Amino acid sequence: MTTTAVEAPGGERIDELVSTVRTKAWLAAVALILVAACGASWAWLGQVRDVVPGTGVLVAGDGPVPVAAPVSGSVAEVLVRVGQEVSQGTPLAVLADERGRRHVVTGTASGRVLRTAVAGTALAAGGAVAAVDPAGPLRALLLVDRDRLGVLEPGQSVTLAGAGGRGRVSAVQPYPASDEVLRPLFGQDLRVEGRHLVTVDLDRPAWPGATLTPVSGEITVAVVRPVDALFAGGRRG
Repeated sequence: MTTTAVEAPGGERIDELVSTVRTKAWLAAVALILVAACGASWAWLGQVRDVVPGTGVLVAGDGPVPVAAPVSGSVAEVLVRVGQEVSQGTPLAVLADERGRRHVVTGTASGRVLRTAVAGTALAAGGAVAAVDPAGPLRALLLVDRDRLGVLEPGQSVTLAGAGGRGRVSAVQPYPASDEVLRPLFGQDLRVEGRHLVTVDLDRPAWPGATLTPVSGEITVAVVRPVDALFAGGRRG
């Protein structure tokens, strides 16, 4: 018996159309399986970081060392220039008190002069006559918003942009930073705006002039798998 081939309106045989449709269906199914497999692999094996952003500056050691005025008075003369290397005991400025007596203010640490008060500036006793950038390991001072402060703790990993380095949190200041305290040391390079200071120890030595280099950073507070992020009680690392 002879089987008659049935043709579609476009001139194609029905069996060829069926074969083509089946092939495309299989390809679509394989593509969907691959997409699902990739998604499942990412969900189980991928990582999503929960980070706290911050901005700030680099410092050497514990940061700029203030040189305090021994008495109230005005700066009569500045004896050093910004960038000059000084040692402990180096005369930095002359302060004239209310009776006109002159007091030579000397450095309390070795390092590079970071900033000085301008001649004629009136200072209260204890006010910053100058700030000296000491030698020491490289650190970063980051300012972070108060709403994420509770998740920060020493030892957390930090990635910095601007300095191209990595480090770990060494200290978290529980109280908002004070403009009055920081401005004599950092000027306008460290804008507080009610934020909190976080000190970061970096894995590289400080270089001359590193202090006040602007940086931004991300503090990693948790690393989660995507699948854990979808369900309460997921594993965190």
